[in-house]
Amino acid sequence: MLIVKIFYNILLFTLIPFLMPIGYLIALKKKEDADFFERLGFVTFPEPPEKSIWFHCASVGEVRSLKLITDMIKSDFPDLKIIVSTTTATGKQEANRLIQPFHAFLLPLENSLAVAHIIHYMDVRALIIIDTELWHNLINSAAKHTRLFMLNGRMSDRSAKSYVRFSFVFAPLLKKFETIFTKSPEDTERFAAVTGSSDNIKTLGNIKFQTRKQKPEPKEYAYLSGQNIFAAASTHRGEEETVIEAFKTGGYAGRLVIAPRHMNRVGDVVILAEKAGLTVSRLTEQNPDTQVIVSDRFGTLDELYAMADRIFVGGSLDATGGHNIYEAIMFEKQVCVGGNMANFREIFSMADRYGTAVTVNSADEMARYISSPLPAADFSGFFAEMDARQEGIMARIKGVISDVSSD
Repeated sequence: MLIVKIFYNILLFTLIPFLMPIGYLIALKKKEDADFFERLGFVTFPEPPEKSIWFHCASVGEVRSLKLITDMIKSDFPDLKIIVSTTTATGKQEANRLIQPFHAFLLPLENSLAVAHIIHYMDVRALIIIDTELWHNLINSAAKHTRLFMLNGRMSDRSAKSYVRFSFVFAPLLKKFETIFTKSPEDTERFAAVTGSSDNIKTLGNIKFQTRKQKPEPKEYAYLSGQNIFAAASTHRGEEETVIEAFKTGGYAGRLVIAPRHMNRVGDVVILAEKAGLTVSRLTEQNPDTQVIVSDRFGTLDELYAMADRIFVGGSLDATGGHNIYEAIMFEKQVCVGGNMANFREIFSMADRYGTAVTVNSADEMARYISSPLPAADFSGFFAEMDARQEGIMARIKGVISDVSSD
């Protein structure tokens, strides 16, 4: 482990002089340069509290999953202040907007000295890493100076093979955690296969399906009110062709709205629809007369899901492993997905049992789904089981926070 650590840090310090200028130029182009130097460890904190708890999230999705947990901490442990670090600037923005922590900042990337300073200055009683964010120096430094936990630990089928292959690197890191709380029994088994033991690994369940929102009023899509909408959300390259073919051949009486997972692909999706002989516009053009609308604006999925009568959630027809179907189901909307939901296996299994999710494996199956009456779905049963699961999860998390707070 010492050899790996030395080699890793030599490589890191060799690359930093080249990577940082490139990173700054990218941040400048994205207009995210204001906070860039926090990544180097130049984080300005307010006056330190008596004690705090530090959550680290990769980006927006992980931040959102913390909402109920941070609300519980503010209510039940008001003297324990919340600080949140993120890997992305958009994650930091969402943390400040949604969670309103004592302080939010960008993670000092692999800066052990900065991590130690933050822990001591902010009197951090525990660092809780959300999902499998295995930053080598962050974990090693945190484990020396505070208690360390992982929440929502997960390993996909594909990544688990790599973790096992390089277990000499990952096993020592995973053993630094006091407890790794995993999303599912399958994830627990995968982590144990890497570390060789399940002593510090416990199945908790998925924290990303906690908050059920009210349906938003039509806004960005208000100009489509009164029309049927087939929403294809978080789609990846190769999936839009299937969606467009299903829309053309299924005889769907309404509009197709495609919200690609990555905004830099909007132009490509527009071209695909045009090549298929369909009229197409972008969401920001507000044209109610085209057959296809391609979303070119962030933050509109909730509204789209709430208005749509047919929904496909992407990342499930390719090797991605699917995206969060609960974001649509929480509005009592049935979804269809492809056959690969490995990233959200546990909620898909439950949704499948209650009929709130349906699997389609081809354009023909999708065409039949969008043009036929919807299959029966038991939303009451789904939400009752979801609530019961979440109550158990929150009770266990509260027990951990109570223990941390009393240190």
